[in-house]
Amino acid sequence: MAHLRTLLFVPLLLLAAGPAEEARKEILAAYRSSLDALARGDADGAPQIDTEDWTSVTVGQKPRTRQEMEPYIRRDIASMRPPPDWAVFWKPDYEKNGTGTGIQIYDLTLDKSGNNGVVLCLVGSTRTENVDGAPHSVWTGSHVRDTWIRTSARWKRRMHEKLTVNERLVDGRPTTHSRVSGFMDNHYRVSIREPM
Repeated sequence: MAHLRTLLFVPLLLLAAGPAEEARKEILAAYRSSLDALARGDADGAPQIDTEDWTSVTVGQKPRTRQEMEPYIRRDIASMRPPPDWAVFWKPDYEKNGTGTGIQIYDLTLDKSGNNGVVLCLVGSTRTENVDGAPHSVWTGSHVRDTWIRTSARWKRRMHEKLTVNERLVDGRPTTHSRVSGFMDNHYRVSIREPM
């Protein structure tokens, strides 16, 4: 009887993970497409990741709309090219598994409908650096929370929030001078979570 329950339960788990896994793949592809457009200097392609009502929020600054940002993107597109080694990748639990260079997505949460999601990621670069006389993996960049919505065509980003700026992690852990009150005191350590 226990064997029969296991046989029935495993396919249900696989079905439950399906929408979250599909969302993760589609959102990763959207980030890659936007990063590729930035690398090409494509001012029209880069914002295709975002909804028309997209907003950007950087800690300590006023929110900005897509319409406010577009003139700056067009003007500065040449200087917005990511370094050639930047990538978009899924790597949860950065404190244990380490950091990378580019956009490191470490958490995706979907609501019950499966049509809204929140992505937590690290956006920055990792290098080896001597700290206190020993080599360590040092990451600098921003913790980001992006809010996504599934449209009729594909997943689109509705809000981009930089939760930290010029943060520094050593071996996946914050240094004392990089803590931002409220956010870094409550790390997110979960990979894809069950829908809310």
